[in-house]
Amino acid sequence: MKKIITFSILAYLLFTINSSAVNEDLNKNNLEDLNVLKVGVLLPLSGEFQGIGESFLKAIQLALYDISNENIKIYPKDSKGTALNSYQAAKEFEEQNIKIVIGPIFHESLERLGEINKITFISFTNKTKEIPKNIIAFGINIESQIDALKRYFNEIKISKTLLLSPKSEFIYQSESVAKKDVLKFYRTYSYDANPKKITGEIEKITKYRERKKDLERRIKILEKSDLYKDKNELKKLEQMHTLGEVNFDSVVVIDFGERLKSVLTSFMFTDVSSNEVNFFTINQWFDETFFNESAMQNLHFPSIDFDNLKKFNKKFLNAFNEKPNEVSILAYDALGLIYYCWFNNNFQFKIEQLYNKKGFKGLHGEFFIEKNQSKQKLNIYKVSQKKFIKVY
Repeated sequence: MKKIITFSILAYLLFTINSSAVNEDLNKNNLEDLNVLKVGVLLPLSGEFQGIGESFLKAIQLALYDISNENIKIYPKDSKGTALNSYQAAKEFEEQNIKIVIGPIFHESLERLGEINKITFISFTNKTKEIPKNIIAFGINIESQIDALKRYFNEIKISKTLLLSPKSEFIYQSESVAKKDVLKFYRTYSYDANPKKITGEIEKITKYRERKKDLERRIKILEKSDLYKDKNELKKLEQMHTLGEVNFDSVVVIDFGERLKSVLTSFMFTDVSSNEVNFFTINQWFDETFFNESAMQNLHFPSIDFDNLKKFNKKFLNAFNEKPNEVSILAYDALGLIYYCWFNNNFQFKIEQLYNKKGFKGLHGEFFIEKNQSKQKLNIYKVSQKKFIKVY
């Protein structure tokens, strides 16, 4: 098993202590002479996405505080959430001789950053298509989520999986999932994004009307019988809504929010129970509103380390008296990754270190960087009894 490099905050402290024991000649005066690690930070600090940007910046500041090394300097700039402002800020970073930048957050802001190839950007986009070579997509991407599903599917012996996604939306993700060799889908469907039409489409997928008619026909036959066994069967059927099993054992729904709830509710309405069929989705960050929806019970999804996320959220709340944006844990880990690479290379930062094949372990979990994207080893969680239960 390959060794994973850990750089969580606890590891920062342990690593610093161990290193000082090995390098006893590094006294305070020596440290003051070391090269300064200059890290650019490119986030939307004004405009529509200011709140998200400020949460990410605070996460970086929290990591900076935990690292507690005066030779690390961060240089925040406002991207305003646009490609033009991101490019202009990146040009300023270039003039300041900054080689590594945390950000931008959004894929749309990356448009011109490929032109500034002397800087490496750790972006939080989860889209890995058409990413310039000097940008690392650090978001929780579709490839990592599908890989986690594949591992779990193999574990529980799933064989007939439906793939569902709304028409005209999530096209890139749907195509990516469908084309991946890692998962074989029994059938794929696109449903109308209009919530009023979703139930009708799910009825067709589950063959609800046919199964309902089969039940009605069987009941009529049994009603004419005086046999004891037929009367017992009739009592059971009168408590049912349909007759016959569906021809699939699992469903992956690429959607979120209220529409995801509508899809799962429609399956429940068409008499497809999560006790009989496994339901999965992606792109979830532990949405507690799921607890109040009966249709969301037993829903599975791949995600980051939940225990560490709760610890990060608590630390953030104590520091800033507010809850963080859920994805900002990645910003915390981004600075931790940069710091580790710098510290572990005699206080010199080189981009090549980010591509260490041994991989890393941050607060959000294990990952490695390959072909300018982060590939995470995600867990599988299930919604159950108002809790998120780790099942794999």
